Amino acid sequence: MADDPFQNLPPEDSELRPNAEAGRLLLGGPVALLTTTYRGVPNVMPLSWFMPVSADPPLVAISVGQGRHTAEMVAHSQEFALNFPKRPYLHHVQYLGSLKGEEVDKFEATQWETFVPVRITAPLLMNCAGWIECQVVETLPFGDHVLFLGEVVAVRVDPDSYDGERKRWRLDAENEDDRPLHFLGANEYSALSRVYEARMPRDFEAPERILRERVAEELELTQEARERREERIEALHDEVRRGNVVDLDAIDPLELPADLKARLEEGDELDLTRGFILGGPDRDEPDR
Repeated sequence: MADDPFQNLPPEDSELRPNAEAGRLLLGGPVALLTTTYRGVPNVMPLSWFMPVSADPPLVAISVGQGRHTAEMVAHSQEFALNFPKRPYLHHVQYLGSLKGEEVDKFEATQWETFVPVRITAPLLMNCAGWIECQVVETLPFGDHVLFLGEVVAVRVDPDSYDGERKRWRLDAENEDDRPLHFLGANEYSALSRVYEARMPRDFEAPERILRERVAEELELTQEARERREERIEALHDEVRRGNVVDLDAIDPLELPADLKARLEEGDELDLTRGFILGGPDRDEPDR
């Protein structure tokens, strides 16, 4: 590797693609069904171009093609809702994308049931993992699309799909059909299936060495080994929540006794119920 990072050549197996494909690289997040209403007429459109903009106040931006029926409805009504459909409804989503709201009643065509929103007039869709209601605060035309900046006025979730304590989508749900649908492009979709938990180097470790070793570890692990490790990590998290195990990453290393710091190795946890160090001596060895 060159000393100057700006002198490094691109990876040999990388390839240049048309600039217009940049949007494709950004796909993979949850697909939303954008619902609107104007003068008593509702509409719905699949949408993958959206993003959070601000947490305080909570703002969300959506990008809709100029001249589209949906863009005109949002511009007139100054409100919209994002509905995040669950995995089994991928066929509904794809079919909705083929319809034009000015020509057909999409709700009638798909028989998708709705319910009453909290703060806006646009209907919300049943069988979704979450819902966000927004009022438009800014409209900006860019290229062939219009950017609508919406202030979030209400958020609702299905607890089977969203973990309110961890503030993220659930992947531990017994029924994977409760997971939100993700859009990959064309007529291809996906759903979240695994959690990979990143581990930060501790303050007394050399980060460049630890990170390099962890990349090697991830590349060497088999699928079965990953699953075993993740099960062990989840079991440790359960013990931490019960108060039986101390999470060393949450402890200031300077507060640990010197002899204990010397014995602890990467990834060790303290199990207070058994009196031994996980990742240390075997369990059949006498306690020390």
